[in-house]
Amino acid sequence: MFDHNNEVILSTNDAATLSAVLATFSPHEAPGADALDELAEVLSGARVVTDDALGGDVVGLDAEVTYRELPGGARRTVRLVHPASADVSQARISVFAPVGRALLGRRAGARVPVALPNGAIDELQVLAVDRAGRLS
Repeated sequence: MFDHNNEVILSTNDAATLSAVLATFSPHEAPGADALDELAEVLSGARVVTDDALGGDVVGLDAEVTYRELPGGARRTVRLVHPASADVSQARISVFAPVGRALLGRRAGARVPVALPNGAIDELQVLAVDRAGRLS
């Protein structure tokens, strides 16, 4: 059975912004060639909706997201940002990062796999999304 929580949904604004970000990098300048390809894959498979139609429970750019790492259970809250604004010390995670790509476009309740830089594959469960002050 298809789980609609795992569908990737992007606003037209986020899709355009991320497409522009991808266009600024050549494959040799990317913050990891695989990261470019994987983000492009996320974009190509996403359902794009108008900004007004995007629910408050969907992770987009500049959204604050609380998620749980599985199987360990650690809870984390991060803000998903443009690569130029990323700062791990402030919990600002780039959409190029594995966790950022896994969270992008997901709804609260989604459980998604994430391939970590150390080679491990974990699962993330989106617990809450705060977009423009609306916690869902």
